[in-house]
Amino acid sequence: MSILQIGAGGVGWVIAHKAAQNNDILGDITIASRTISKCEKIIDSIKGRNNLKDPARKLEARAVDADDVAALVALIKEVKPGLVINAGPPWINVTVMEACYQARVSYLDTSVAVDLCSEGQQVPEAYDPQWAFREKFEAAGITGILGAGFDPGVVSVFAAYANKHLFDEIDTIDVMDVNAGDHGKKFATNFDPETNMLEIQGDSFFWENDEWKQVPCHTRMMEFDFPLVGSHKVYSMAHDEVRSLKEFIPAKRIEFWMGFGDRYLNYFNCMRDIGLLSPDPVTLQDGTVVEPLKVLKALLPDPTSLAPGYTGKTCIGTWVQGKKDGKPRSVFVYNNADHEVAYEDVEHQAIAYTTGVPAITAALLYFQGDWKGHGVFNIEQLDPDPFLELMPRIGLDWGVEELEAKAPHINILK
Repeated sequence: MSILQIGAGGVGWVIAHKAAQNNDILGDITIASRTISKCEKIIDSIKGRNNLKDPARKLEARAVDADDVAALVALIKEVKPGLVINAGPPWINVTVMEACYQARVSYLDTSVAVDLCSEGQQVPEAYDPQWAFREKFEAAGITGILGAGFDPGVVSVFAAYANKHLFDEIDTIDVMDVNAGDHGKKFATNFDPETNMLEIQGDSFFWENDEWKQVPCHTRMMEFDFPLVGSHKVYSMAHDEVRSLKEFIPAKRIEFWMGFGDRYLNYFNCMRDIGLLSPDPVTLQDGTVVEPLKVLKALLPDPTSLAPGYTGKTCIGTWVQGKKDGKPRSVFVYNNADHEVAYEDVEHQAIAYTTGVPAITAALLYFQGDWKGHGVFNIEQLDPDPFLELMPRIGLDWGVEELEAKAPHINILK
């Protein structure tokens, strides 16, 4: 057995560490990126942390342009992996899936293939380019596992678990995400700035009463009391799993909420208002053409650089309300992750950690045969039980908190 990992950013860093810790099952590991030095840096960290469980297994770096299908196919045929793990930015998903289809190799990723704010790529259409591979993967006899991060990913597993075990009827699913950590910077993003800034500036889409609702970002807010980290303001946002949850788990309303501090939103709003968050090219006075968002990305700290000294915890979970045995029920299924614990384990922060651990949990279930079938599957389509049994052993615990059954108080902001 062996894996080929595409991508060497923050999430790729954690995935590679966790793959190395489980290479007795996953086998040889090849990490590939456009910049091979980034792969080599991860390998040095793995060896420095003694995270290679079986030193006899290969751990190698390769250079590849993930936008080039032919180059990806050639690399896959050279490496001969049992599974390709896509840890790159979401806009390479379709290219990597096409390469996997042509090479007849199974595929796993952690996020949807679009930016969620461009016309035709928003939540109602979010998975269409990847779901188009369903019949092709089935005919090729290979598996595609989509959205195996945390959100999307574990939060969808939580919803599937609640649907299977805790409820007879679901009214609402609210995915709740807050980072209560402190990296000491005035403004920074915890994963790729381009992906992050595109994600949070688009209109929010949520599913309610059999139709899609669309509102501007940060105009729906509520306060929620999270385990261990306390009360935080969270804002409605467009997010991958709202689309797939709507497809596979019946509920009257499905919505995603993310926590933002007032200072963060002040910076965000200022940069958006002056155009720094735009991906559209602009021409400077000397004729140079630049994309403002790429310029901002170059100015912001590399997310990996935030890890040393990062303190505090995250809390991400799925708040489900409905009925069980004819009675109203409200539960929050969640995880708390600690930035310092993540750094001690893999030399990275908890945001990347909470994405990387689920990806390797899903990869292990694939190799063990628990999550294996011909076709393309979102994570909530698969059995949640073996995943939730295995994930704590890979690095993330989870819990269930009973809450008072009542409608959330949502504030509508201008």
